[in-house]
Amino acid sequence: MKFPLKFALRTALVALTPALAACPAAAPPRQLSPDKVAEKAVLVRHDSLMARMDQLYSLKGKITAARSPAAGPYLRGLAAADAAMMDWMHQYRAPDTTAAPATRLAYFQQQQQVLAGVSQQFQATIDSATLFINQLPAAAAPVAPATSK
Repeated sequence: MKFPLKFALRTALVALTPALAACPAAAPPRQLSPDKVAEKAVLVRHDSLMARMDQLYSLKGKITAARSPAAGPYLRGLAAADAAMMDWMHQYRAPDTTAAPATRLAYFQQQQQVLAGVSQQFQATIDSATLFINQLPAAAAPVAPATSK
């Protein structure tokens, strides 16, 4: 006696239904703890600032090449923004993952505030240096204004 394929598949499905129902459901995505979220936010801000370092160096090169006697404050501002970022990176020490979550969260919140200050310094310095370059009479091509990230 030959059984049709359709009948065999239906029988197998009926037989396996209880076993499939017993399988655990896929686990929902794991929620990050507040300290992990805060750590990721600090690292994202760091990465955003690092992406703007080329802009600082480019402006420094353009201002230096212009050889303007009024360039000093702008060059010092660019150097200070660069130094602020480097200082932050040298002092940053993420707490060990075994530290209390509240301790980790407090540290990352404090670091976020420090990086907010560095970010403001970057933006103000880039804006003023860009304005200076654009006002130079010998500037062949104006620098596009910086956008805040």
